[in-house]
Amino acid sequence: MMYEGIKNKIDDVIKKNPPDAVLFSGGIDSSAVLYHAHKYNPDVMGITVGVEGKESSDIEYSKMVAKALNIKNHKVFYVKPEQVKGIVELSVKILKSFNPEWVSSTTTLLLGTRYAKEAGLKSISSGEGADDLLGSFPFFQKWKGDNESLDKAIKDRVEEIVIMSDVIARSVNMQYIAPFHEESVKQEILSIPIEERMKKEGEIKTKYPLRKAYEDELPAICITRPQTMAFTGSGIYETIRSIGNEISEEEYKKGCSNIFQFKNKFEYALFKIYCRNYEFNQEENGGCVHCGSGMGNNKINCKICATLQVDRKGASF
Repeated sequence: MMYEGIKNKIDDVIKKNPPDAVLFSGGIDSSAVLYHAHKYNPDVMGITVGVEGKESSDIEYSKMVAKALNIKNHKVFYVKPEQVKGIVELSVKILKSFNPEWVSSTTTLLLGTRYAKEAGLKSISSGEGADDLLGSFPFFQKWKGDNESLDKAIKDRVEEIVIMSDVIARSVNMQYIAPFHEESVKQEILSIPIEERMKKEGEIKTKYPLRKAYEDELPAICITRPQTMAFTGSGIYETIRSIGNEISEEEYKKGCSNIFQFKNKFEYALFKIYCRNYEFNQEENGGCVHCGSGMGNNKINCKICATLQVDRKGASF
């Protein structure tokens, strides 16, 4: 069986500490985690977050995968658009960043984790971390350097990232089980040659080793589901980006001129929220190529705006 080691390492993690719930999008990462969790805890809750009035791809795929895996305790948690917007400031405070994609992801994870907490559950898991290990973000998929430099960039990123799900779980006094951040799983995946991690074959365009590892356990619709980000599949990103509409053109241009060149009004609106809660400082030399804040010991990932950067060149997700 191809890449059996990945499956075995994830199984070891979940077997030792089966979660009460899994944040479940129906994608390969969370479906793999839910598969193992259900094996050791038949009552595990799969939680899918959706926005009221919108049928997102996460809801569509999670329902199909849950049925195939015989998950009896699958909950689709719909939230009103006003609730989503109302929680954005808390997401910024928890994440300590104003990156639109990561704030949207945090909001999705926070809503799902709160649902689990209110249901009386004590522990939660997710597929967070697989995208980094397997280089499936567009930044890595469009890499212009050689494979050696790509492998190094991925490993640097893995060492620097904040585990959002863990931070969120701790904020509501829940335990987070992080399979893709466990050293044994990380080393198993990173030991696979970069050419194989980035391989494309037929309908499989990203995360080739992980998808091949679960061909016999997960339905084909999950194995071949096109890559989506946590901030798009749930519909949360589209819902909260409208806060940028509250920014006038005059204010936006002034901000871009006096502070730094924001990507859009959405990012500027999140930046204002960030500054209500944290002090923002820029460095004259050696700061982030996008926002100018200090990089600290980070080599590739800005802690504040989450811009990925290599050789003083930045890219977004």
